[in-house]
Amino acid sequence: MASTDRVHYYHADACAYGGYFQNPNQQIIVPQAPMSLSPSGGSGSASAANFKLGSLMSYTSASTSVSGQEEDAGYVTTVTSVVEGLNVLGILTADRLSAQMSTVHPLDGDCPTISFEGTEIDNLQVQGNLIDVTLDLDICDQGSGSGFPSGPCVSDSGFLERVAAQYANMNDAAALPAWATSKSIPSWISQRYNAANNEDEYSAVLCSVVASTSGQFPGTPYGNVLDIPNFGRVFLGELLVDCKAYRLTMVRFELKGKTKGNHGGAIGCVNGGTIPPH
Repeated sequence: MASTDRVHYYHADACAYGGYFQNPNQQIIVPQAPMSLSPSGGSGSASAANFKLGSLMSYTSASTSVSGQEEDAGYVTTVTSVVEGLNVLGILTADRLSAQMSTVHPLDGDCPTISFEGTEIDNLQVQGNLIDVTLDLDICDQGSGSGFPSGPCVSDSGFLERVAAQYANMNDAAALPAWATSKSIPSWISQRYNAANNEDEYSAVLCSVVASTSGQFPGTPYGNVLDIPNFGRVFLGELLVDCKAYRLTMVRFELKGKTKGNHGGAIGCVNGGTIPPH
């Protein structure tokens, strides 16, 4: 079927920051610099600056952009979400967090390629301790070379093997550094990061574009997760993949200390679909 007989519906959403605090007072962080792409494509952007929520969190600048258009290579959709000068409770700081994803759907096929080029974490610190972050921007590579994959990423054997390897590393007590606060694997890690969770072809697969972290801090690293006593859990480069979309959050907090809450920044979602299917 010729590409002129098909219609592509673009999908891209971005939010620079959002979430909520429960304690000591309930505070809602309304979506910062939100932007959504029209299913017909086009482009758009949003920005914000100098946000501060009391002593809970702040950032100096935030921006998002989305775009979608037909090119010679196929239907191209891009989303970018950036937060700069982030400070959460004076415990975690980062100069820059950037989530960038681009999918290309074939003109005469169905399954897209995905690129994370432009994604980065710059000068991440925990209580003044520098955390070096190593990214794995090929986590979703399906080995299609210059062509397009024959099936969705969420059911690709190579992708699932790489995710299983991430989980195995996170559940390996022997891999914990000598300075770690905890010397064992907590049950929530073994339950959440379990390859059995991905055996259903309709399940969403949780993984990360962060391969590893290094640098001492008051807490314990489990792969892309930093568990900090009296603060909570920090999830870096968290990626959720299903048959419909790629959802990337560069930093997400589950605060468990005196200050409780769930929030995150540099967030993007991308994909799309072509009708009728090839």
